[in-house]
Amino acid sequence: MEGADAMFRSSTSPDITILGAGPIGLEAALYALHCGYSVRVVDQAEPGHHLDQWGFVRLFSPFSMNHTPLGSKLLTSLGHRLPPDRAYLTGREHREAYVLPLAEWLSRRVEWLMGRRVVAVSREGLLKGEALGRPERAEAPFRILLEDETGREQVVHSPVVIDATGSYSNPNWLGDGGIPAPGERALRNRIHYHLVDIAGQEKKRFLGKTTLVVGNGYSAATSIVALSRLMEKEPRTRAVWLTRTTGQVPILPIENDPLEERARITRQANQCVQQPGVRWIPGGMVHALQASRGGRKFLVEIATTKGMETVEVDQILAQVGYSPDHRIYRELQVHECFASLGPMKLAAALLSDGSTDCLTQSSAGPETLKNPEPNFFILGMKSYGRNSHFLLRVGFEQIRDLFQLLTGEAQLNLYQEPVPTHFAPVQTIGKSCS
Repeated sequence: MEGADAMFRSSTSPDITILGAGPIGLEAALYALHCGYSVRVVDQAEPGHHLDQWGFVRLFSPFSMNHTPLGSKLLTSLGHRLPPDRAYLTGREHREAYVLPLAEWLSRRVEWLMGRRVVAVSREGLLKGEALGRPERAEAPFRILLEDETGREQVVHSPVVIDATGSYSNPNWLGDGGIPAPGERALRNRIHYHLVDIAGQEKKRFLGKTTLVVGNGYSAATSIVALSRLMEKEPRTRAVWLTRTTGQVPILPIENDPLEERARITRQANQCVQQPGVRWIPGGMVHALQASRGGRKFLVEIATTKGMETVEVDQILAQVGYSPDHRIYRELQVHECFASLGPMKLAAALLSDGSTDCLTQSSAGPETLKNPEPNFFILGMKSYGRNSHFLLRVGFEQIRDLFQLLTGEAQLNLYQEPVPTHFAPVQTIGKSCS
């Protein structure tokens, strides 16, 4: 593939701008290059930085589900030794073994804008409500306002935009009904809204302390298991686990779960509530919170099935999920689901599927990627909105489907064997995909 460098070199006016240099954004860039398109990649930080934020956590899915044939063939041809397909990597291991080498190769062949935050995307010369369904909307280029780490702003243009920025940077609020609990905004900088390395680098924050964990998903389960390990080292360590769900156990096991790592976390977390150091409060919600003990602790008022209760804790882990940041495209004609905030066509397909197990899901097809806004596409975790069932495998299928739309080739699939080293493009990038 090294001989193909000239073919993959970006022009000064790229055909496609990809927002986000995570796994989906990078794989989309690679696919676009193989289709002959010039590409720009933008990210507010460094490639795969979200993977590094929770890098101490082991993925539920094996490596075989978290890379593409295009990416693996490229890296293997360059001499990289990839992990076995059956390996269960941590986020950091996956980033170092696969994402960063892929990013390094791409950075020399596309317009590479790291450290730029996407402020907003619009159409040149058009407001949100103008040229509805008319050709001139598709003909007007996108204007993308970027801001670098020094606050300097710039505008770049593109005929096609792919939003693969994810949602990990936009956590949900802790309070009842999804809005801030009274006192939460003032204490936001002291509350942990993301996964924390409890048993590792951040151990001193939690050892011998009392921690409130809010959430009934796998992130909360992971934290409870980590806290229980600290209890073995320091018996004064305590955890209060608050879930909205009620039932016999905090996390409902999936029968015959094919993902052994997910099954393990579920089993261990449910066993933790039997420990004397863990108190589980089912059917509860955070009503209000305030600082106590000179700002060293929190007083948290909780609404439970038995009435109001106040607990004092040292740390709060608000692991209540994430939402897409739709401020980026508020001036575009994006049809959002009123419940999930994901693109409406895809959200409707997910709702009709009704599956509770992410492994049973696959891409819902090219048509579900379309928006009223021509040539603007949302891929990856962000496309699922508040739905937490997204898998990287589904994102790779979305990439395949998207380029079937852009090229007009319904059977195009660069992930099928034999995996190509390049692809002769079908020049239909100007076609309105809405």
